[in-house]
Amino acid sequence: MKFLKATLIICILGLLYSSCVKKANYPDVPVITFNSFTPYYDGSGPKIDSAILRVNFTDGNGDIGYPSQQEGVSPDFYVVPLMFFKRTQTYGSIPVNDSIIEFAYNVPYITPSGSDKELNGIIQFNFEGLFQEDINAFLTEIPPYDTMIDAHRLEFEIWMYDRAGNKSNVLITPVQYTLPE
Repeated sequence: MKFLKATLIICILGLLYSSCVKKANYPDVPVITFNSFTPYYDGSGPKIDSAILRVNFTDGNGDIGYPSQQEGVSPDFYVVPLMFFKRTQTYGSIPVNDSIIEFAYNVPYITPSGSDKELNGIIQFNFEGLFQEDINAFLTEIPPYDTMIDAHRLEFEIWMYDRAGNKSNVLITPVQYTLPE
């Protein structure tokens, strides 16, 4: 009898606690915020070898990413480096061969099972050396831009899509990353 009373009290306390815990109630459209940018240098000087960009995300219905075996899926996470242009005192995308530098990525399928599909987490994007190679190509192949840009100041423009096609907010990183001279 004591065991039954103790079990009943524990169950009631558990129900009371769970009814008091508030659900996050994220919107169904993804929301992203800046987390961090970490550059890694090669051992021979100030050249960036690779970098990791981390972005926080939330999504109310959990429809982020695609299963890895699904073919023909457009990228759903975009990162565009922005360089500081001296003449206009603004940041803009980096032109290369009649295009711009843009990194596109497919986020893995991360929809939770169960009835509560809300998600929050961190997406980590690894530039793996491509970052510096593309910027170096821009700086060496287009000399006239040399006096018009400050190649050592960067920001990043970032956005993502969920499986329903909802576009997140467009994030401009709040910090200006300074490339070494």
